Amino acid sequence: MSTPAAASAKQLVLIVDDVPENLQVLAGYLAEMGCEVMPASNGPRALALVRNRPPDLILLDINMPEMDGLEVCRKLKEDPMSRALPVIFLTARTDSQDIVQGFEAGAVDYITKPFKAAELKARVRTQLELKSSRDLLQSMNKELLRLNEHLKKVNEEKNRFLGIVSHDIRGAFANVVSVSNLLTDPDPLDKDTSLTLLRQIGLEAEHMIALAQNLLQIDVIERMDFRLQSEPVDGADVVDFALHAHRMAAQAKQMDIRTEAEKLSIRGDRMACRQILANLLSNAVKYSPQGSTITVRLYGQNERAVFAVTDLGPGISDSDQVRIFQPYVRLGTQPSGKEHSVGLGLAIVKRMVEHMGGTITIQSAPGQGSTFFVALPLAKPAD
Repeated sequence: MSTPAAASAKQLVLIVDDVPENLQVLAGYLAEMGCEVMPASNGPRALALVRNRPPDLILLDINMPEMDGLEVCRKLKEDPMSRALPVIFLTARTDSQDIVQGFEAGAVDYITKPFKAAELKARVRTQLELKSSRDLLQSMNKELLRLNEHLKKVNEEKNRFLGIVSHDIRGAFANVVSVSNLLTDPDPLDKDTSLTLLRQIGLEAEHMIALAQNLLQIDVIERMDFRLQSEPVDGADVVDFALHAHRMAAQAKQMDIRTEAEKLSIRGDRMACRQILANLLSNAVKYSPQGSTITVRLYGQNERAVFAVTDLGPGISDSDQVRIFQPYVRLGTQPSGKEHSVGLGLAIVKRMVEHMGGTITIQSAPGQGSTFFVALPLAKPAD
């Protein structure tokens, strides 16, 4: 059956007539219109052809042996696979009762013999255009249904995530209030305890700031209301920035971050590249066990600059890998040091990477750590 996606393909017309000369004449007219023709000399043969390859239109004679055209049309309309196919009766019967029977059987038009070529072509062209329009509407309806289901799922995930966020915010404020009460208690605390509590307030504040920033950023990206530059970016500088941003967090967990960076120039946005790698390194630090090693590599491959961040964390299951780049999703794996996780970082990273013409992939298995790969276009020498 022809589809709107294949509008350039010839439309297929099935001609059913037991007279070979009629088949030949009709095939000639349809060929002049640019149609592909499929002939059948009887009703059973026509039904078999339709089951094998549904046409866009059927020209059907009524007076035929074995099975007349009316019966063929009724059988077509009884089958859900062929019910919507347009049928034009082409017959010598001119009685009004015959015409009524033809339409009652399910025909969309009725042409009497002898016919004029121009009239035949006009009616065939009209039905083919209507068929194309119906196919297009059906395709659009299917796509709208698919998009509607997708939006429902996204909205459900968003509502679920916002519930988690509100819980995080309430918890963070509750912790700040509790710690503040301890610090202002009439009974003085020792210096080490006070410093620990102050650091806890700082961590909670950082979490709430990160949460707010990510919520604002994902909203901007979803509305496509953002602009990224296209400029040469020093890949080694991106690695150095990410390393500097998370060195202290790694040291706090006694981690070793190793880097292997080729001298490469990337075509993209400097700040976005930094944010992408910093986010991946942040996740590696969060989810890796204390005292482990994280490796950050930058190398060229297939005219791309590839960042690879490898950790020795708990790994990610296949089911979580399917969802890991979706916004408003939190996975089963928890940070090893009970750090906060906002749940939007990788969704933002993926959108930024793709906006710069790159790709992001993951290799991971439970208990075997994870490696995230970000491939971005290399800057050309003339850049």
